[in-house]
Formats: sequence, C-alpha cells, structure tokens
Amino acid sequence: MQTPITSNLVVITGGPGVGKTTLIDHLHERGFDTSPEVARAIIEDQQERGGNALPWGDNDAYAGLMCRRSIRAWQEAIQCHPRTVFCDRGLPDTLAHRRLSGLPEDQGLMNAIRTYRYHRVAFVLPPWSEIYKTDSARTQSFSEAVRTYVVLCRTYHECGYELVEIRKGPVEQRAAQILSRLKM
Repeated sequence: MQTPITSNLVVITGGPGVGKTTLIDHLHERGFDTSPEVARAIIEDQQERGGNALPWGDNDAYAGLMCRRSIRAWQEAIQCHPRTVFCDRGLPDTLAHRRLSGLPEDQGLMNAIRTYRYHRVAFVLPPWSEIYKTDSARTQSFSEAVRTYVVLCRTYHECGYELVEIRKGPVEQRAAQILSRLKM
C-alpha cells in the first residue's frame, strides 16, 4: 500500500501534554534541526485573530488547515536534506484528529499521507498524568489524551510506520532513546 520510507524527517508524536515539544526543543538545543507543531500554531493564530477554524469551532476547517500546514512544514523540513529533522507531529496526526472528531475521511489528506513520507520509524510518547496540564490551546481532559494516544498509534501503523514508544523520564533520557534507536 505504501511506498518505501527513506525520508530524513523523523516524527515524534503522542497525545497532548506528553512532553513532545519539550523533547523537540531539547533536540534543537543539542544542534538538531526541528520542525514545530502546526496544530498549536493554528489554534493560537485563530484565537489571536478571532477565527473559528478551531477544534471546538469549525473543526473541518481546522483539520484542513492542519493538513495544508503539515504539507508546508514537510516541504520546508525536507530542504534540510540530508540532515535529520525532528518533526513535532506529522500528517498522520491530522488523520487521527479527523477520526477522533468523527469527521469524514478526506481523500486529499489520504493522498498527502501517501506522498509526503517521513522516516519509517516514528516515535510516540505515552500519556503521562504527572506532567499533563491544560491551557488555552490544550483543552482535552487526560482521558481524551489517552484516547488520542490509542488512535494515533493505530493510525501511524495503518499508514505504514513502525512506532517506537519512548519511556517516560527526564528529557535527556528520552532524547537518548531516540538517538540510540536512530544510531546517531
């Protein structure tokens, strides 16, 4: 179903509030190229300008923005070739969001997932209640974060990626798990 994955773009995914951005920031501080999360940027942008393309507003428009901005982020990150780029989420996250929200399947998104491929191994951070907190952009309950994790794992597998779960722990240990797995 999927084409071989040879991309230098490495996805770090997981439900909300599991430490993805902290981990991405840490890798950036260590000198690695990174690509920030588009979903949070969309929410913050929409809130700032009074837009309604939000998960709790026009969710279909929000998911469409997620898809388009994820493609743009992929295109920008791939220009760093051949360096590894750690991505805070990927296009399959948009598919998982649509599934979690009960939105209909989007053929354009499915085509994008087949076209814009990441490294064959994606890293997933499990739910972690001790660090979970909500804010103006992260409004899900912890139980919703757990459900998101389950759907993300299933979605990434369906999209042809090998998922490696990163154990809970200090950010340095989490980064070491990823770098070791990638032999970096």
